[in-house]
Amino acid sequence: MTLLLILSSIALIPLPATSLNSSLVLEEVRSVLEHVEETPDNIFELELALARMEGKDQELINDATELAKSIRGQLIEFQFPARIYNDLFDLELKLSKLADQDDIPDTEQCGVWYLGMNLNPDDGHIMSYEEGWADDDDIGDEENALLKDYLNQTVWNMPAKYIAIVRHQRGLIDAVKVFVFQNWEQSLSQKFKDMDPGRKIVTVGGPIFAYTAPGVHNLADDPIFGVGGDLAFNWGYSNNGNRIVLTGGYLSPENLNDDNTRGLGNHFSMNPKTNVVGNDQWKHEISNIQDSQGSCSSASIQGTDHGTGSTLITGPVFGNYAIYVSADSKTFPSDDLLKSKIDIECTA
Repeated sequence: MTLLLILSSIALIPLPATSLNSSLVLEEVRSVLEHVEETPDNIFELELALARMEGKDQELINDATELAKSIRGQLIEFQFPARIYNDLFDLELKLSKLADQDDIPDTEQCGVWYLGMNLNPDDGHIMSYEEGWADDDDIGDEENALLKDYLNQTVWNMPAKYIAIVRHQRGLIDAVKVFVFQNWEQSLSQKFKDMDPGRKIVTVGGPIFAYTAPGVHNLADDPIFGVGGDLAFNWGYSNNGNRIVLTGGYLSPENLNDDNTRGLGNHFSMNPKTNVVGNDQWKHEISNIQDSQGSCSSASIQGTDHGTGSTLITGPVFGNYAIYVSADSKTFPSDDLLKSKIDIECTA
């Protein structure tokens, strides 16, 4: 069954003979994702549809076309390789961007959340201050996106209005906080690369949505869910840095070397403005809320993902921490397992 026939049988609408707008092509690519294992011919049909698209961003259309060609080549040569899951997800994101450019009157817009990062503090890969946040490379793979450390550069470079931080157990939600950014035009990549001077409060008004599952433990000293306030990025002080902290917790003064700010993506020996590491043994992924009483005191770290510094103490893992972004959703669904892309149902 060809891609266009799949679409016509599902959508029950006539297909234009000469051109397709981006919203229609987006429906096509979603059909492809459901039938892609059948044959590379479906991907070729998508390439033809992209060539006829009436889009506003020709560069994005070209990028999507090249990615579709790459996927078709992988299918022909490798018989559905593991890498293709990432490429298929990226292709759908590119088509989603094109669909967003269409002016469709009188159509209710429902929200979508995209997974940009997942942190597993006990998987052997340390997402400390210098690792991944301000780089240009993907980390991990789509198949293990919610099980191990993961970063998707396509999402990381999408401008976003809302950010959600979700603590979860293999996709089962413990707690969620949603915030609204002060600057809606920047992507997470741009925000985390803005390290000099850094120390920026990036959201406003505190959490606009929060959820905690019944019976969840280990919240009091959780660096995200144990304190209030807004999100601050690139919190550098002396030779230390934290990628994400909350303003309701303790925030070290800029020139005080007290090793006492807690958050996600941390390091106790580096230049936080240049991302240059001084001593690699002081890196750590997730640190819990605590008062260490100075730079020589012990610090409890979630899991084993930390350096060999003598005062970094392996502690219990509270969960994975997933970071999602959205252009249009103020709430986050709490009753389903997490996925890389979460569609918000329209409400009357």
